[in-house]
Amino acid sequence: MVEKDILKKIVFLKDVPDSILEKVGAIAQLKTFDEESILFRQGQEEAFLYMIVSGKVFLNCRSVQGKSLTLDEVSEGRTFGVSALLGESSSTFTAVCAQPSSFITISGQQMRQLFEADFQAGYTLMLKLAELFRSRMEMHTRQFLHSLAMLPEVI
Repeated sequence: MVEKDILKKIVFLKDVPDSILEKVGAIAQLKTFDEESILFRQGQEEAFLYMIVSGKVFLNCRSVQGKSLTLDEVSEGRTFGVSALLGESSSTFTAVCAQPSSFITISGQQMRQLFEADFQAGYTLMLKLAELFRSRMEMHTRQFLHSLAMLPEVI
């Protein structure tokens, strides 16, 4: 169980009513990992939603040539592993702790059960998920356009 005041520090849960935070907190756990701990690997089924309480995580993927590329650096207050909320889905990246880190973790299966049991909670949190996906798509589009500008021969 995770207390409301800790959940409120997470951007994804910003402005979520206390009644929903209490339900989320009841199925959430606090976990700590050492530097270089691998939370999950690219291609592995995502089972948990991760929210960083302290620390930093690198989201890496392997290129076709086998090189490890860092796609994002995720810090305190941010959320990743959201595909776990959508059911059976494999990860597009590997999540590695860049330093000792603490997380709120929630089973995707338990969150989906909460959504089915409490439609208001499901609606509220899925709207937050849509906002999160939108902001990530905007960030990735900016990164892609910047890369194209730096490598005009690709166009």
